[in-house]
Amino acid sequence: MRIKQLYLGFGIGITLGLFKANLAFAQQKSYTLSGFVTDGVSARPLSGVLVSVRNQYTRTRPDGYYRLEVPADTALPVAYSLSGYQNREIILRLMTDRQQPITLTVQTKELKEVVVKSASVRASESVQMSGLSIPIEQVKAMPTLLGEKDVIKALQLLPGVQKGSEGSTGLYVRGGGPDQNLVLLDDIPVYHTSHLFGFFSLFNGDAIESVDLTKGGFPARFGGRLSSVIELKARDGDREKLHGEGGIGLISSRMTLEGPIAKGKSSFLISARRTYADLLLNLIQTGASDQNGYFYDLNLKTTFDVSPSNTISLTAYTGEDRFIYNTKGTITRENGKANWRNAAAALRWNHRFSNRLQATTALLYTHYNSTVNLVRNVVRDTERASYRLQNKSYIEDFSLKTDFNWALGEKHTIRTGLILTAHHFRPSTYTSVDEAVQGPESVLMNRDTWEAAAYVEDTYVPFPQLKINAGIRYSGFRTGTKDYLQPEPRLAIAYSLPRNWAVKASAASMSQYVHLLANSGFGLPTDLWIPSTQRTKPQLSKQAAFGVAKDFRSGFTFTAEGFYKTMDRMVSYKEGSTSLAYTISGSGSWEDQITQGRGWSYGAEFLLQKKTGRFTGWAGYTLSWTKQQFDKLNFGRWFYARYDRRHDLSLVGIYHLNANVTLSSTWVYGTSPALTMPQGQYWISNNSGLDLLGSDKAYYTGRVFEEYGRRNGFRAAPYQHLDVAVQFHKKKRRFERTWEISVYNLYNQQNPFIYYFDTVDVSTDPKVKKYENRLKQVTLFPIMPSVSYGFKF
Repeated sequence: MRIKQLYLGFGIGITLGLFKANLAFAQQKSYTLSGFVTDGVSARPLSGVLVSVRNQYTRTRPDGYYRLEVPADTALPVAYSLSGYQNREIILRLMTDRQQPITLTVQTKELKEVVVKSASVRASESVQMSGLSIPIEQVKAMPTLLGEKDVIKALQLLPGVQKGSEGSTGLYVRGGGPDQNLVLLDDIPVYHTSHLFGFFSLFNGDAIESVDLTKGGFPARFGGRLSSVIELKARDGDREKLHGEGGIGLISSRMTLEGPIAKGKSSFLISARRTYADLLLNLIQTGASDQNGYFYDLNLKTTFDVSPSNTISLTAYTGEDRFIYNTKGTITRENGKANWRNAAAALRWNHRFSNRLQATTALLYTHYNSTVNLVRNVVRDTERASYRLQNKSYIEDFSLKTDFNWALGEKHTIRTGLILTAHHFRPSTYTSVDEAVQGPESVLMNRDTWEAAAYVEDTYVPFPQLKINAGIRYSGFRTGTKDYLQPEPRLAIAYSLPRNWAVKASAASMSQYVHLLANSGFGLPTDLWIPSTQRTKPQLSKQAAFGVAKDFRSGFTFTAEGFYKTMDRMVSYKEGSTSLAYTISGSGSWEDQITQGRGWSYGAEFLLQKKTGRFTGWAGYTLSWTKQQFDKLNFGRWFYARYDRRHDLSLVGIYHLNANVTLSSTWVYGTSPALTMPQGQYWISNNSGLDLLGSDKAYYTGRVFEEYGRRNGFRAAPYQHLDVAVQFHKKKRRFERTWEISVYNLYNQQNPFIYYFDTVDVSTDPKVKKYENRLKQVTLFPIMPSVSYGFKF
């Protein structure tokens, strides 16, 4: 009943708002000023340009477009400004709607002060809540593991975002899992976002123009995940001149080339990256031999201005990882192969019907598949046992998406659209013990499903101090003969106070119809994507947040937020299950191995950020709690989630010493995550299940069993490390080069990667043997210096 009343209230509010806007529009004596703002040299569209007319202002969108309602006047001053560019002002005689394209020129003063461009809207001006952005210039200047620039790892340093294991690209946003993040590359959903077992992300920073994170207060146009939206915009190529840039690092090299196809009207950009990661693999896989591994990725984007009102762009991505290893022990010999790849493409058409109405239509394709094969042979004397595992994950999507943006008068901006997606899932698994009992590969499913959604949202400005974004998304999912339908209301409110302060509040409901089954926190390619079924229901979440924002004249922005979030029907393996492979014997459905439960996350987040000037960076702090409860886990009692961290602090600083030297540093600290560890051990001899090699072999006929206590009842050691880097820039006659020297984990903090028990001889009497189990930890990354070389031409 409450939900129906809420939807009715949304409908009445939007209807009254539209009526008032139409009435106001009919009575006003003003005209529309619109156009595109571009770089005067490259003709690239400029995002975030401040366009002001007396006491009214707006900012350009990512495609450089702006629109502003202004009064009729014979001498109207219009100002355009963006950090890093020369300000420009023109005088217009506006007696009708007018399109006014503008070009801005890069500042050419002597670089006593280095200016970093920013494309962000001031926090106190925006109705959006729980949204964060990092300028790509900052991402490229930050110190990183082995010098590999990574936009996803940069997001881990923001409040409300927890990292997974040491050095990984996993994101846990406000208590949600990595599968609950909607990652979009030019509107294309990306399912698996990492290379090299999670240590590097898919996204080459040279091919990315902007990255934005929304972790709450979701507008109605976003859906399909519970916890966050990560928007990555692929960079457009230069429309005027041919350019290139690249780099050589310790584990990979990269190259980007861009330029015009038809000068001033179309462009291309192609970016490639390939690793030579064998040295790093030797550090990670100790004890392995005959190993080899690599990854590569390729980005392509072309943009065509077909006419002043029509733009077509094509974005494409492909990437692959391969890893092979062999071990040769006295008793055991093991070999494994892992291969996983992503492919994505988007054909987008932007059409402007008028200064007030435009539409974007896109055909989207994404594909992810992984195959892991492991074989372990146990050999003693003339006897042998063979253990085999094969896991395959496969998902393929085709989508049609259209969005309309309608500026309805001065007070209303309506966005509406729909999306239809065809999913195809084909996960499979296979295990065997001894060649004599091998069975066929178990295809868990070969299923086509459909997902659709329609939305409408209105950004309503009843008066300059108050902004409201209200909307509703209605999503549906068909799997087999089962249909799921879910309304998702959204509301965000921002009220501006004097001295650039603002208070904000938001509430949002989200649905998720695809699930990731993971038996570890490392984001391994053995994880399986599965759809909702008649038994496995969609995940749901509700989130409310309240906060304040303040913009300072010095360029700093401060935000503070409190949030409360619930998650229902979360998916996990049951106790004792680490794979769905047990079903190959015909013992039951794969769904018997999984369970669904619920979770809660709540806390407070603080961010002080600066995006422009010689000194940039941020300080972020999170205080949070994340709990879960499953009827089939931990005897039905609630427990802390694995990546529940009470305190999380990050400091990022980038200082442009002069035009040739850039200094940067990051320091992170996080209190201990929650882990499940055994509390005791016991030994069972003559276990018939281990008699494969003969009962006379005592080594194989006994097993140590571990007794576990409360789930995630053990707290690991706190996590911290300091990273530093210095970049040396120099402009040559025909190109610019950059040398970077960086150090990861400068003071060699021994952060735990995994824990294990080791039996230690503590005997004091040589005639009496006494052993104790000691808890030990593995540290993955000690202090690690690196050097890289970059160039532009």
